[in-house]
Amino acid sequence: KAAQYALAADRQGKFKEMYHRIFEDYKQLRNNEDLPKQIAAELGLDIPRLMEDMNDKAISDLIDFEYSQLTSLRNAYPETEEYAAGVRLAVPKFFVNGREPLSRSVAAFSAMIEEELKK
Repeated sequence: KAAQYALAADRQGKFKEMYHRIFEDYKQLRNNEDLPKQIAAELGLDIPRLMEDMNDKAISDLIDFEYSQLTSLRNAYPETEEYAAGVRLAVPKFFVNGREPLSRSVAAFSAMIEEELKK
């Protein structure tokens, strides 16, 4: 739902502002998934238009497409609540040739890049 709000805000030129506010308040978002609607009002967005855009099939299709791309990567993670279809669901995502490093350290990225260069 947060992605829908951000993409709908983009149609009013406020994607970055909405995106950043959602991530700043992400802990509150867990208890109030409509918090972005309050943020949108603070950003001066046209709320009826935002709600209409949120329900636009093009936005849900984009989210579905990106989610299917993500899950199709099938990284070597165990399937648990945090992971779906072997892919860690947390965002943002970083990949090296379709694989996600197990950590965001420079060493993890460097090791993966070196592995890929040897192929």
